Amino acid sequence: MHEELAAATAAAEAGAARVRSAEGSTGRIRAKSSATDLVTETDIAAGVAVWEAIVARDPGARLVIEEEEVHDITGAARGSLTDPEVWCVDPLDGTTSFVHGFPAYSVSVALLRDGVPVAGAVANVPLAETIAAATGLGTQRDGELVHCTDAPRLDEALLVTGFPYDRGALLDRQISALTAFLRAPVHGIRRDGSAAIDCTHVATGRADGFWEFGLKPWDTAAGVVICREAGAHVTGIDGEEWSVTSTGIITANPTLHSLIAEIVAATG
Repeated sequence: MHEELAAATAAAEAGAARVRSAEGSTGRIRAKSSATDLVTETDIAAGVAVWEAIVARDPGARLVIEEEEVHDITGAARGSLTDPEVWCVDPLDGTTSFVHGFPAYSVSVALLRDGVPVAGAVANVPLAETIAAATGLGTQRDGELVHCTDAPRLDEALLVTGFPYDRGALLDRQISALTAFLRAPVHGIRRDGSAAIDCTHVATGRADGFWEFGLKPWDTAAGVVICREAGAHVTGIDGEEWSVTSTGIITANPTLHSLIAEIVAATG
């Protein structure tokens, strides 16, 4: 697993270097699924940099990436999330934050085996730090082992979350969850716009728990192994085991996770 960890880390940092070089100059911006779902030239360039770093270490690599243009530019072999082995990449998680210069965006790289994340790295670009993990090796922040918190109660917990692009029923459910957590009560709730960063906040103890609806596998695949190796429990938003078909995530230490999952379930 050491080689896989090194490859994920190198790829995430290569993408981060490309993003950092474009700060303050996003290039062309366009919308994807909705007016709030943005993609920039930097998303694509970071994806190319990530792929080049991956294939340098893994010449037979296959790729699942949020930005499909990367396949056309690089010739990267298209993979499936259930392949025996595939790299799953979000080259710029938090594009809206990046566009506005809000310091919360990242590059997320994960290696999946039969749909299970076994190695992953998230480069937090504004903080210039990388959180990475591989099965059995623990979670590291810039080489130092980190762990989730052991907060036992919601009234001692700082939670992080995100808002879905779907501004219909899914947003209504998120508003219900926000209301329930605020009235639980919790210490506080934060939102920065990068699910990958939110996972690392739990893994490093900056936050005690994270939930979010309406996510894709590239948003969370690296975060799943990072949180698990840091001692956190990870499920889909429905409280069932996380998989590449999960449409959201809940992660926290095992005690707190059950409390979060109970409130989220009550909003369904």
